[in-house]
Amino acid sequence: MRYCVLGSGLMGKAVAYDLLQQNDADFVLLADNDEKKLHEAKIFLNNDSRLKTQNLDVGNEKQLVQIFDNVDAAIAAVSYKFNEYITKIAIKTKTHLCDLGGNNDVVNAQLGLHKHAEEAGISIIPDCGLAPGMVSILVKHGLEKYDWADTVKIRVGGLPLNPKNELKYEKLFSVDGLINEYVEPVKILQEGQIKILDPLTETEEIIFPEPFGKLEAFTTSGGVSTLVETYKERLINLDYKTIRYQGHCEKLHELQKKGLFTKEYFERELPVCQNDVTLVKIIFEGKGNNHELVIIDRATTKPEITSMMRMTAFSASIISQMQARKEINIYGVCPQEKCVSPNIFISELKKRNIVIKGL
Repeated sequence: MRYCVLGSGLMGKAVAYDLLQQNDADFVLLADNDEKKLHEAKIFLNNDSRLKTQNLDVGNEKQLVQIFDNVDAAIAAVSYKFNEYITKIAIKTKTHLCDLGGNNDVVNAQLGLHKHAEEAGISIIPDCGLAPGMVSILVKHGLEKYDWADTVKIRVGGLPLNPKNELKYEKLFSVDGLINEYVEPVKILQEGQIKILDPLTETEEIIFPEPFGKLEAFTTSGGVSTLVETYKERLINLDYKTIRYQGHCEKLHELQKKGLFTKEYFERELPVCQNDVTLVKIIFEGKGNNHELVIIDRATTKPEITSMMRMTAFSASIISQMQARKEINIYGVCPQEKCVSPNIFISELKKRNIVIKGL
């Protein structure tokens, strides 16, 4: 199989790492316009002979077409602002594509290209990270298994194990993506109706085993992606909240009041996290029943990969492999809860030591 990964940042190089662990990966192209990042990625990936790096201006259509013409599947790990344009290139070259998503409006624009992708005989799957992404497929798994469920609560957070700043948070992915989650409207399903909430509201206490204990969860945008539309006839309630250490949401409101809620502030004040944990709790309720799927995933040292990289990039890599291997046979621009087999996906997570309690 031949793959290309657009973007060599934290997630892009982790996608490339996972692809290169597969025996059927013959060629992995890692493309970026940042030569320093490409050099660092090559070292991280041990200069694997199957790896090629290329300087790429993702906005250069001719260059991107040439790259896509030479691979079976592509993964976009660049800013979500490019994803609609990249989708059009994938349709033009008839190349399977998945991306890390990050913005509801962009995903809706991609979904509008469904018929063109279907006619091209390819699958294009947006939002293939952690949340949305992995959790979307786990929700599908749960709703297929628990026919009594009419309510789903999704709680997800990536946390530094030893935070040293007042926000009790460190940089685990792009600041653009983080701010987007904190400022965009939040779509939920409540009492059978689609509703829009403000982000950074509805704070609740959530408990995980020690050493984490009591944490907080609050509304953020994008975590459910297309799930609300997909399951609006199946569920009564569906919502998503982000998990943080207690006090984080209050600090965010203070920053907003001070006019410090900016990309520049977060880039300056948030160090890159090296040692993290990802916490996931998906709660299924209905007819007196209650069941939870829980993940507590930590960074690894050999290789040095944060948990957020494992949970986000590995999920996208698995989807891309399923596309290339023709394990996804629904074509068009398709939400993953409609086209990805939970059994195959969960089996692949287990191979990567991502443990889901409650399956």
